[in-house]
Amino acid sequence: MASIKLGSLINLGSGILKNALASQQSKSMAQDLLKTSKLELRDKKAPTAHMQSDPLEFTNIKFPRDLGNTDQGHYMIFYVISNTHSKIPDKKFNEQLLGSAFVTEIEDYGVSETQYNVARLRDGRTNSAVKIGRPTKNSVTSTRPTHSTATAAVALYMPPGINVKYDVANGPTELGMAGLGVKTFADMSGAANDEAQMDAFLSGLKGVGLEATKRIGVGALEALGAGDVGGAITKVTGFAENPFSEVVFEKVNHRAFNYTFNLTARNKEEVEDINKIITLFKYHMHPSLSFDVAGGRYFKVPSEFEIHYAYQGQLNNYLNKISRCVLTGCEIQYGGEEFTTFRQFDNDGAAPVQISMTLSFTETEIMTKETIADGY
Repeated sequence: MASIKLGSLINLGSGILKNALASQQSKSMAQDLLKTSKLELRDKKAPTAHMQSDPLEFTNIKFPRDLGNTDQGHYMIFYVISNTHSKIPDKKFNEQLLGSAFVTEIEDYGVSETQYNVARLRDGRTNSAVKIGRPTKNSVTSTRPTHSTATAAVALYMPPGINVKYDVANGPTELGMAGLGVKTFADMSGAANDEAQMDAFLSGLKGVGLEATKRIGVGALEALGAGDVGGAITKVTGFAENPFSEVVFEKVNHRAFNYTFNLTARNKEEVEDINKIITLFKYHMHPSLSFDVAGGRYFKVPSEFEIHYAYQGQLNNYLNKISRCVLTGCEIQYGGEEFTTFRQFDNDGAAPVQISMTLSFTETEIMTKETIADGY
């Protein structure tokens, strides 16, 4: 009996010691998690170890699965930036759809740096991780962004024909009496700064009051049925009003990007990958209803996207940067020139061998000299 009691005490003591060590280890991991950036490696020897243990990681998926190797060195990464009010359900949806990150499915010692960086994009110029979730600089929400958390990432092969269009609207307009204010240019040129120049121009407009009074009188006569009084004046005097027609800057149009991916599956695993990728884009381009406010009267606006061109694990800075985008269109075409499917894998039916997906994005930020100088 004494030996049994002694053994029980030893087991009890061992259990207490293990629990204490586990508790201490958990506290240490929690402290490390708070101190360490989500975008930095913790263990150089096992580059996926922190992704398996870090609960704050976003999930990711890629197509094809050998993306990032020598033959598939060029690719694109679409980071999903969730609405602050939707990030928790978005994260749960992404995890249920995608499971763990792709790189965790490969043995730690078999993961190459290129494969790892499909999810962890780096900037070769600074040798640092790309910052994800930064707000746009010239938006009204720059100081209080509504989208700042990355909940998923999709890496796809580089499609042919990458295009970018810079579009600035300059339209003809008739300045009319405001054109008289141009005469104050000499005064404006001596102003100290932009605000002083604008004040000088507005002061110049004060001199058009008499002309405005004449125009009101002409308009009143025409309203009384006197005919084209302005035309009559021109006919009699031989003078016609100068409309001050000029081409003026109007606005910067938002850039739009369209990408078409021909997704041809080679096996059951790639069929599942394609379906997951399509579902992820469709999910995040749509809003959700907020039943907590006014019984569903308001939407929670959709997720936004950050898009990067990459080459073997780092930014391709020979291509333009893309600012924060919204997904405005997702067109899916099942089957190519001829609709063919695999043999039935399961009870869900027969999967198409080829699927074409066209994604249409619009930037939320307009381009300026400052953004162009920064590589956009």
